[in-house]
Amino acid sequence: MSNLAQRLITAFIAIPIVFFMLWFCDYSRIGLMCFLAGVAAWEWARMASKMYKGPDMRFLSFASAFALTLAWALSEGGYFGLPAVPCVVGMTFLVVFAVYIAVAYAKVEIDHLFPWLVMQLGAPLYIGLWGGVNALMMGSGQGFEHCYPFILVMTSMWLCDTVAYFFGKFAAGKGPFGRHAFAPSISPKKTWEGSIAGSIATVAWVAYWVKCSAALSTFNVQFTWVSAIGIGLLLTVAGQAGDLLMSALKRWSGTKDSGNLFVGHGGVLDRCDSFYLAAPALFFLLDFMQKIA
Repeated sequence: MSNLAQRLITAFIAIPIVFFMLWFCDYSRIGLMCFLAGVAAWEWARMASKMYKGPDMRFLSFASAFALTLAWALSEGGYFGLPAVPCVVGMTFLVVFAVYIAVAYAKVEIDHLFPWLVMQLGAPLYIGLWGGVNALMMGSGQGFEHCYPFILVMTSMWLCDTVAYFFGKFAAGKGPFGRHAFAPSISPKKTWEGSIAGSIATVAWVAYWVKCSAALSTFNVQFTWVSAIGIGLLLTVAGQAGDLLMSALKRWSGTKDSGNLFVGHGGVLDRCDSFYLAAPALFFLLDFMQKIA
């Protein structure tokens, strides 16, 4: 079976499951985010372990990212009928940081201590703290209307990746297209042509839904076409930057796929790499716009 066929079959199975969990309730939404963050941190820790000697941190990375993602949700309030807990993110991170420091001092040789600590702590720091903001893109209750902002980010990242993949794949070698490497030392298959095509599609998709729908109605902000296009540009730049960051991590560690959870697609970091940067970028921008409005 070809890789494309595997990708399509996995997508047909995974997409309905994801949308059902987003629609169903608080527990399914936050559970999905915590699980994906935990698995992504597990994959990150496994790759980092290839480069520096030290204890196996996969389980601790999973638990840390899971806890930090849940902490972000609890900090907002409303989920599970609970009030906001403003200090929970900071306190959770301090505990995680202290545990990693203790493990590093006790178990890692001095020659590897600092790079090991930076790379291993990067998993919960990036996935748990930044990725955890994905939870803040969702509201409480049943129905898609409670997570329109996250769905907008998710679909725009899928669209950007899909358009870039097919445009780069099928246009390669035909006329002037598909011949200009985007970041050859990080991801040789990515091209400027694919990136630009994905960006145009993403900006058009995001601008339409921001301006012409209630996708971001949970934020008390008035959008013009200029601001809607600007949000589209932000998402496509942040998404592709997140994609390249994970590609760099995989190439640095000599890893082809971060995992095998999604057959044909790889692991969580292979599929969700762009979400972990794009969603927080959108959330903090809209939060800023809302405060100055």
